Amino acid sequence: MTTTLPITMVTRKPGTFEIAIDPRITDPASFRVSFLILLDGDLVMSPEHLGVAYMASVLRKVGVTAEIREVVHGEEKAAVDELVEYAPRLVCFTLMSLNVSSCLRVSRLIRERLPDTVIACGGPAGTFAGLDVLRNNPHVDVVAVGEGEPVILDLVQKLYLGEPLSGCPGIGLRLPDGELRQNPPRPVLHDLNVLPFPARDQLEQHGNKLEYVRVSTSRGCVAHCTFCSAPHLKNRAQPGKPWRARDPELVVDEVEDLVKRYRFRTYDFIDSTFEDPDGGRVGKKRVAAIAGGILDRGLDIYYNVCMRAENWSDDDNELLDLLVRSGLEKVNVGIESGVPSELELWEKRATVENNATIIRLLREHGIYLAMGFIPFHPYATAETLVQNAEFLRRNAGHNLRRLTERLEIYPGTAILRKIEAEGLLADGYWDTLDPYGYHFADPRVERLAKHYASLYNNGDYHRHGVITEQSSVFEFETFNVVVQTFISRLYRRFHPVPGAKEVIQAFKDWVHGVRQECGQFNFEFFMRNLDAVLNDRLDGDKQRRDVEDVDHYFRQRINQIKSQQLRVGKALYRLGCNVAEISSTLPSVRPGGAPRSYSTEGASAVW
Repeated sequence: MTTTLPITMVTRKPGTFEIAIDPRITDPASFRVSFLILLDGDLVMSPEHLGVAYMASVLRKVGVTAEIREVVHGEEKAAVDELVEYAPRLVCFTLMSLNVSSCLRVSRLIRERLPDTVIACGGPAGTFAGLDVLRNNPHVDVVAVGEGEPVILDLVQKLYLGEPLSGCPGIGLRLPDGELRQNPPRPVLHDLNVLPFPARDQLEQHGNKLEYVRVSTSRGCVAHCTFCSAPHLKNRAQPGKPWRARDPELVVDEVEDLVKRYRFRTYDFIDSTFEDPDGGRVGKKRVAAIAGGILDRGLDIYYNVCMRAENWSDDDNELLDLLVRSGLEKVNVGIESGVPSELELWEKRATVENNATIIRLLREHGIYLAMGFIPFHPYATAETLVQNAEFLRRNAGHNLRRLTERLEIYPGTAILRKIEAEGLLADGYWDTLDPYGYHFADPRVERLAKHYASLYNNGDYHRHGVITEQSSVFEFETFNVVVQTFISRLYRRFHPVPGAKEVIQAFKDWVHGVRQECGQFNFEFFMRNLDAVLNDRLDGDKQRRDVEDVDHYFRQRINQIKSQQLRVGKALYRLGCNVAEISSTLPSVRPGGAPRSYSTEGASAVW
């Protein structure tokens, strides 16, 4: 028996959201919604999409039938065959730059098989390029702008009742005569505490085993990085507060619920910046409350967060200790550059010195740094490339890909507007939203970017950033996360055991030495290739040998560290420590994925 709430959704003031349903809707369960997760790009590595999970939860709260369905790259036809049996009235895609072509392919199949089903898109690309999405994908009926929960609830009710969508704020739509229309935006949600906990369908679909489970403690960002499409001070598509947070106690309630229901222990707090709104007293008091709540409830978990470099100094050692005790083991920091002029280009508040400081602080506290770094972009020069390579050699340069990373451009960003205004945007960009759809001011840098991107992976990587074969360079990068969490978890669990702390510290120091050697190797490899490309001395045979040497080098480092890990495990076992208590593995890469270390797309709860 289906129960409905006899209350109409009312907006008392901008940003207020009441989860209720129009009393004229007598059988909400008869309306079926399917959220399709296209497993392209970053979602391959850890597929859970929190924005979709929140929308599904809101719909279920008022009795609407909603499912979350993953679509594996290359298996689209089979997924649509199953979708036809479900017979949804509404199908929703979360659109990002990397899955535009997949969305076109799948929506075409849906339109052929389910001609009366409404197809909607949202997410970052839908938010910032909505009408372009409608122009370039003739199968899509609706695009949503910004936060999805109020939009999806209103949209479902209007479709159920047969009311015109012209009265649904926050969407763009295709009218019956083919005309495209953009409705006014909705304000952002001001009180995130009203939202139910997100649905965990994807976790359950994966047998309660994912790399990590995502948790949102806040939305928005008070920074204004020019390359970022996550909602921040300068690119808001919706009116209202730029940053909002959930109560720390409610956040810990959700984590405790996940621990009890799924016995899950590794979490990713997906806030754009964990210590916002100010990066100072107010923000750090809030994160300390979350960490304290985790410890007070005895939750044995591990978690990752995002931080900004300028917010942390040696004055924060006590807080960092608290965060580590509560389970913090990995931090994403958008370092982006070791060159002052490039930090200005990105409108970063951090200085080169701030960047070096947070790298040191995280290392000292045993926290793994997942670094965002952008050496290759339309305005890069040979000189900035060398400066960045030198910065990385001094500071956490053990992952080769950081030296060769390219800017990804997204709709709604200031850097995209600059690139377009200065004639560097590729023809047809707005048709494809290709994240590499730009030219370089210096053609030599463009040659370098493509050269490096094709060196240690499949030939398609330099065009689309999609991994189809994992080389040891990528494997070493993900393996480094495992090694660092192995160290931090050993220390957290076993440091009181006599003799264990010394064993763990010795291994930590040894790994740091290996990484320093890798940083020097990477620098020399980078400089050799830079010189060869700039001086037209590329040799095809030598290039192939270089690729083989690089693959061999990192394969050796992986095996070397694994051997040392086994020795450490045996040494700790002799001291009475069972290393199996902290085991953790990463999933293998599947075709269609691009496991970058730092990505802002999809970070907020938008379609």
